Amino acid sequence: MTRARLWGYFAGTAAVAALFGFLFGWYQAYPAQHSRDRALLRLRVSEARARTLDARIALVRANYGNAREHTEEAIRLLEAFKSSGQRELAQSESAKVERAQQLLKESLALAPTMPTPTTDAAGGRPEDQAEARALEASNLLGEVYRATPEP
Repeated sequence: MTRARLWGYFAGTAAVAALFGFLFGWYQAYPAQHSRDRALLRLRVSEARARTLDARIALVRANYGNAREHTEEAIRLLEAFKSSGQRELAQSESAKVERAQQLLKESLALAPTMPTPTTDAAGGRPEDQAEARALEASNLLGEVYRATPEP
């Protein structure tokens, strides 16, 4: 009976030590995971902003194929961001991301496939309006990036 009791104490001590080790490891890993999540959040926002700025540059240079490509990729990145990381943002920053995505969709609709020499009565060429919307979207994404906490 004493031998069985000794093995029982040993097994109980090992289980408690394993539990404490697990809890200590989890406690130590939590800040690293939190920093990783914040870094990924900032990375996703900055990547979408970079694509938006690339689209703006392509619009200024009248490279409409690249502008369309960059704008579609920025919209795709923001849609992926909405499904994964947007819940970590404040409500005001989340609204800015949604507004930036809407502006990019409007810019995509305005960006022509070929330049048009005419101007419309609404205030300029469609390329200029698309570039202005891309600029506003990149400014909004920049504000969101600066508002996210650093890792």
